[in-house]
Amino acid sequence: RFGFLFSTLPPSPTALFSHQHHLGKMVVGSGVGLFVDHKKGEIPELKALLRDSSVDKDPKQKRLVMERVVGYMTLGIDMSPLFTEMTMATATRDLVQKKMAYLYLSNYASLQADLALLVINTLQKDARDEDPMVRGLALRCLCSLHVNNLLEYIVEPVIKGLGDASPYVRKSAVMCVLRLRELDSQVIVERRLVEKVYSMLKDKDQQVLANSIHVLLALQGERGMQMMLSRAMVVALLQRLRELNEWGQCLVLRVVSHYKPSDDQAMFEIMNYLDERLRHSNGAVVLAAIRVFLRMTLDSGAIHYHVLERVRAPLITLMTGGSPETAFILLKHILLLAQRAPGVFEEEYAAFFVRVSDPPHVMDLKVRVLVQLASPSNYTAVLRELSSLVTSYDTELSRLSVEAIGRIGVRVPSAASAALDHLERMLARGAPVVCEHAVAVSVNLVRRYPQQAGPLLVHLPRAFEVVESDKARAALVWMLGQFGEAVAEAPYLLEELVEEWGGEMDVTVRGELLTACVKVAMKRPSEMQATLGRLLKVAVEDSSDVDLHDRALYYYRLITADAARAKEVVEAGMEGAFVGHFDDEETDRHREALFEDFGSLSVVYGQPAENWMLQSEIDAWKRVTDPNIDHSGVNTNPPRAPS
Repeated sequence: RFGFLFSTLPPSPTALFSHQHHLGKMVVGSGVGLFVDHKKGEIPELKALLRDSSVDKDPKQKRLVMERVVGYMTLGIDMSPLFTEMTMATATRDLVQKKMAYLYLSNYASLQADLALLVINTLQKDARDEDPMVRGLALRCLCSLHVNNLLEYIVEPVIKGLGDASPYVRKSAVMCVLRLRELDSQVIVERRLVEKVYSMLKDKDQQVLANSIHVLLALQGERGMQMMLSRAMVVALLQRLRELNEWGQCLVLRVVSHYKPSDDQAMFEIMNYLDERLRHSNGAVVLAAIRVFLRMTLDSGAIHYHVLERVRAPLITLMTGGSPETAFILLKHILLLAQRAPGVFEEEYAAFFVRVSDPPHVMDLKVRVLVQLASPSNYTAVLRELSSLVTSYDTELSRLSVEAIGRIGVRVPSAASAALDHLERMLARGAPVVCEHAVAVSVNLVRRYPQQAGPLLVHLPRAFEVVESDKARAALVWMLGQFGEAVAEAPYLLEELVEEWGGEMDVTVRGELLTACVKVAMKRPSEMQATLGRLLKVAVEDSSDVDLHDRALYYYRLITADAARAKEVVEAGMEGAFVGHFDDEETDRHREALFEDFGSLSVVYGQPAENWMLQSEIDAWKRVTDPNIDHSGVNTNPPRAPS
């Protein structure tokens, strides 16, 4: 969090050690490693060089030695034995040397906690230096040492840095407040640091403002920031929006999204002011602005729908004109909005047609969006597009397209007949991979619309010859059992499968075969009697799967006890296989949880934050968001908003 960002880059690798033969050689662009000509005595050699008075007097040579130390450190070589020498190296006026020394100390201070005290005086002195760069670097290093017993030495420089004349020092000091909270949260209360950081929302420097918002969100959480919001504060933040970079704009918009306007007029004023952010070239800013619009209008049904229509064009423009990575993130958010209000994007379905240049993950999302956008007015074009993807060289895209056709048929009743026609043509072609996907998808369609299953049943015998996957075979067997009276070859196809029972048949296929044979036997007893008898015999004797053994024994006892009663039981089960509605894979509650986190990684992952965050982060988050939990000493009484 407090890592150094070098503004001064080291010399080029070619010139780094060319004139210093005793410093070793560097490989340029090899991709193998940073150094060659490794010696077993690197540390003693470097220690001697760091103590060499002649090297110490030559800033250029001293830089080269320190660059070598940092280079070895980045390769994972333990440079901690040089801690004393690198601590002494901080006492320099050379800013580049000081940066490298601070970087080293930040990396090894936690391993040398006792020796870390040696550098405190230098860092405190640097924190009072006349050069603001030195003061800022000293603060960052102090808060990056990760040594608990140094808290008393850090607090005063950080508090003084919050009021420093230099914006570089102030922005560094603000971030250091988070480090103080990690070391001792009580310090935040005792020194009223929340109030100090809050007052810095009026700072003239845009980076200080952005850092202050970030720290307040971390200290107070979303709930705490909502309590601190006022109209004056929101107006002040929005007026400075254009000054900020993209990251700062996203932070401001995140804060504003929690503001509840007092009336519709205030809401419209804010949305009108932010309307230009919807045309921003950065997708993160656009999503942050959309989050403000959506949350403010959440309780206004008609206005909320108009907002969804307003944000449609910016999302599609960024999605179609951006990189694949940007398109993926935007498609995730579009999918969430399409699930919430499919009609909003219904007319723009063509924008989500798959392009040859799309990577697989973007193709997947576009197909999923098309499923959500399909409606009575556009399903013909959508199904035609998906059907053209079925023969794609990409087998995964082919599978997704077939599944999408099936889901559209289930979701849109008027599209069921057209979807079944497309699946029928796939079965008629006889391509093995396509047939397998089509058969597996057809099951849900015929369960939803059994009266339209006739055209598909004609192709089942041929499908048995080409499908190989267990899922597809199980689907075929289920359809034979369910519609056995309509397929003339059903008893004979089942008989062939019964002969394979003792082989490598999957347990799922065995279960469907057992049930299908009983169903067909109830409808065509004369043709199935012998086959069912053999199957029940081998299934009862087969102890490899307890469930199948018990089911076979149950069917045997049921049929032998009362055949008429057995027929009633089996036919009742067959009627229950047909359904009028399928539950969505995602519940409304799940989608609402994602909608609350609109514009965050939760939408990208498709999971609420608690499902992917580290437990320590979740616990910290709960401490600042749960009103029933003491916020670890953080003052929850907000200071007065800046005017």
